Amino acid sequence: MSGSEKIIKPKLGVSLDNAQAIADRVEPGSKITQVIELAGGDISGVFELNRAGGVPSLILKVYPELMHWKLDKEVYLHNRLAQHPHLPLPQILWHDSSKTILPLNLLVMTKIDGRMLSSVESSLDDAALYSIFLQMGQTLRKFHDIRMENFGYLVSTGIKDSHTNNEAYMSFQFDKKLNEFKKYGGDTRLAAQIQQFAAASSPLLANCHSAVFCHNDFHTGNIIVSKISRDGWRLSGVIDLENAIAGDPPLDIAKTCLYSIGENHVKANGFITGCGSIGRSEPEKAIDLYRLYHALEWWDWSAFIGREPLPFLIKEMERIVTVYRYAKMGRVTCASLAESASPRDSRARR
Repeated sequence: MSGSEKIIKPKLGVSLDNAQAIADRVEPGSKITQVIELAGGDISGVFELNRAGGVPSLILKVYPELMHWKLDKEVYLHNRLAQHPHLPLPQILWHDSSKTILPLNLLVMTKIDGRMLSSVESSLDDAALYSIFLQMGQTLRKFHDIRMENFGYLVSTGIKDSHTNNEAYMSFQFDKKLNEFKKYGGDTRLAAQIQQFAAASSPLLANCHSAVFCHNDFHTGNIIVSKISRDGWRLSGVIDLENAIAGDPPLDIAKTCLYSIGENHVKANGFITGCGSIGRSEPEKAIDLYRLYHALEWWDWSAFIGREPLPFLIKEMERIVTVYRYAKMGRVTCASLAESASPRDSRARR
């Protein structure tokens, strides 16, 4: 893979004057004292706007012109999920597409107290990790309790490329991602193996009979946690609905497994326990199939923005198609890791 990395995330500074102009529209009379750029993903710029007098900070999200439509999507989804107040989401306070304050689309939200889980998880012991990942599973299950009318990618007007069943939707998605994989120089032999594997796995896809709300980016970079005691942590918030879809619950579970759990038995045990039953006779197979899909999608995204895809993504894809083509020896899935692990399993790896 060669070529410079495509710039998607806005390279934009937000001055105190800019921030004050935004705050004046959100809550006139509040004074901005500091602007802090926060770590985030590859798409949106995120800033914390600190306010004087102990008034809670604001979170400003700035969307790139290439993906300006994601603002409308987030507003639509937050409004739709507002009828589910038990979900730990921030509240949207103001949004603007006029580009009068800054030359890009803007979204202002409440700040959830706490820290990004990705910034603290390396310091947590096994008991704390188990507790947090248990809470993650329980929270994701609450999203999955929300039924959707069809399968497909969510946008501001509803479901794009809507499909009436999961098999049709995921077949469409596999074809799309495999075409991108080959377009960006992926191994055609591996692409053919993935295509064969996905086709042979159609009964697993057909086992899902109704679509649910899938966050589709439920990893430690989008989870906010708060310390409630010396060793205890509470999941206090979930952010970033930019990638949400209407889909199959194991699709969401598999992405968390790939992005944030890997082969860590403690995390897997907590998370899978929190998620509860997914109503499948072969949950490991379903999760592995979707892990394959997410590895393929991640590889494609990296190639699209000109970033060298992480080597483990090819290994993950090869592992899954090879293991299921031959003997099921050495299979490592999020579900299988959780089978015999305990909160203080000494085999856990971070």
